[in-house]
Amino acid sequence: MAADQPSDPVLEKRIARTARCFDATGRLLRWPSRRADQELALWIVWSQMPSDGQLSELDVNAMLRTWHDYEDYVLLRRELCELDLLRRTPDGSIYRRVTHDMPPEAEALLARLEAAAS
Repeated sequence: MAADQPSDPVLEKRIARTARCFDATGRLLRWPSRRADQELALWIVWSQMPSDGQLSELDVNAMLRTWHDYEDYVLLRRELCELDLLRRTPDGSIYRRVTHDMPPEAEALLARLEAAAS
């Protein structure tokens, strides 16, 4: 199965539904209502974060505000940590993106968003 061509119609519907939460440039406009769609959207947010180095909470907040029109950047930051896509020190002062392989459905969504942006 190619990353941008899911063969499962249920999965394709989920990807299409989640894609509607983003604008043509790949910016998150609204928070999906379904948990599975939220997790898929978070993978896209995660993919835009720098993969190396440390970030302060202010840096993470600034990135989330800049890249996404969805207003609740604190929710995004917290959810990224909950899914272990982002880790922070116990005092919350330093954040690091956690290295993961993207799930195939997240890769398919990212490919769709990138195609729409070009």
